[in-house]
Amino acid sequence: MGDLRERFEQRKIEAKFYWSFGKQRTNANWHLRHCKSVGAQATVLGRPTVDASDMEVGDHFKVWSTHKRTLVTGWGRLRVGDRVFFNNGVFISCVHEIIIGSDVAIANDAYLTDSDSHGVEGRKVREAPIRIGDGAWIGARAVILPGVTIGRRALVAAGAVVTRDVPDDTLVGGNPARVIRELVYPEGVTRAWHDEPFPSV
Repeated sequence: MGDLRERFEQRKIEAKFYWSFGKQRTNANWHLRHCKSVGAQATVLGRPTVDASDMEVGDHFKVWSTHKRTLVTGWGRLRVGDRVFFNNGVFISCVHEIIIGSDVAIANDAYLTDSDSHGVEGRKVREAPIRIGDGAWIGARAVILPGVTIGRRALVAAGAVVTRDVPDDTLVGGNPARVIRELVYPEGVTRAWHDEPFPSV
């Protein structure tokens, strides 16, 4: 009898998971409806505003927008790779071009813009593309400014203001962001962020 009860409880847990996952998939269909194309198994938790008019996303794209609104907007060319995650409160404004590689995580309240929006001292508005390499991790409340390229598996520390290019496999932090150290990864690790246990050795 105890074994039967345990199996029943396990089935209840599994049913809740699949219900939640299905709801997030349905949410994705609605909230990503303005995208030009969306890959397989996109999920959305909460109510983001995604109204970028030239946006394409790859497979397993995930957006959270629960306690704080995530906003992805603009008319520029926005391309997002596979297995990319936008956390709560992310702000992305694309009026020129932003290219985000695969396996990228953008943490809560990060701010990315490819335009200064206003000119200073009578100069024209500066617009320049942003590129984020595969496996990079943009930390909480980091700011990525126009014209910046973030390298593969680079890690931008929380609160950093990135004004110039970041090399592959480096940790940057501060305002303005500077290289703190090189990142050395075990063989086979393809991204800076990690959310699964390492295999036993």
